[in-house]
Amino acid sequence: MSSATASSAFVRKLASNDKKTRDGALESLRRYLASKSTSKHNKISLLDYEKLWKGLYFSMWYCDRAPAQERLSESLGKLYSENINDHSNFNLFVKAFFQIMILQWPSIDQWRIDKYYLLIRRVLRHNFKYLKSQNWDNKLIQGWLLVLNEGILSGDKSIPMALPYHLCDIFIEELELVIFEDLQEEELNKDDKDYLEKYQALIKTKIDICSNIPIKDLISPFARLNKEAALKTLREKCKEDVLDDERLITWGVVEDEDDEDEDDEDEDEDNEEEGKRGENDDDEEDEDEWKGF
Repeated sequence: MSSATASSAFVRKLASNDKKTRDGALESLRRYLASKSTSKHNKISLLDYEKLWKGLYFSMWYCDRAPAQERLSESLGKLYSENINDHSNFNLFVKAFFQIMILQWPSIDQWRIDKYYLLIRRVLRHNFKYLKSQNWDNKLIQGWLLVLNEGILSGDKSIPMALPYHLCDIFIEELELVIFEDLQEEELNKDDKDYLEKYQALIKTKIDICSNIPIKDLISPFARLNKEAALKTLREKCKEDVLDDERLITWGVVEDEDDEDEDDEDEDEDNEEEGKRGENDDDEEDEDEWKGF
């Protein structure tokens, strides 16, 4: 069966209003994606991935009640972290997802909007999980960033603003969850006499972890939008919710601007004091010259 034929069959079943049919199709899709990821032949095209995501989109559409939506969003997110093992397939599948979200977003009503916000969050989370499983491979990340920069985070006015806004809201939060998921954090009590020591040790551990992750690269689309986005509100959103997030300072990714300002003020004061000393030295030299005249 060709990729096109298979994807069409999946779409019909994934978009079924019968839960049993949708569940069966999703399980078959997992096996299908895994087999394609390990095969050197019959790669899936972007168009076929888009068809698959069109079916998955409607699978979410027909999913009612919060617990079921939570489970389905997690299952769809896991398609990225558990069923794709090829870098090119991964980025095509990411691109297909955001293309479908952009295309379908205007048709989502107020009663369904939250389930798709949840879906985007879970897909982003499992994107990060896949990147982490690949040891944050630079080539893979650059391909992933290209997908974001050319699509949902391009700043193009044709893209519904709710989508890049939502990514601003969740990006650091989901990244934090994934990069520290293996870190066993004990609950710190400020009344504990060893609180400060434990807190400093925890921060040092987080800084060490982040030093091996290209976080500046990961947030670079927001840095670009902060400078280039046509909409002022989007520029401000990128800065306030991503670039100025205090966690980036805590993790040692960016420097605290307040500390830099204080350093600049100290340097100015030192220069001013040195200038005064220089003036005094000049005055003394002038007096010596007059004395010897």
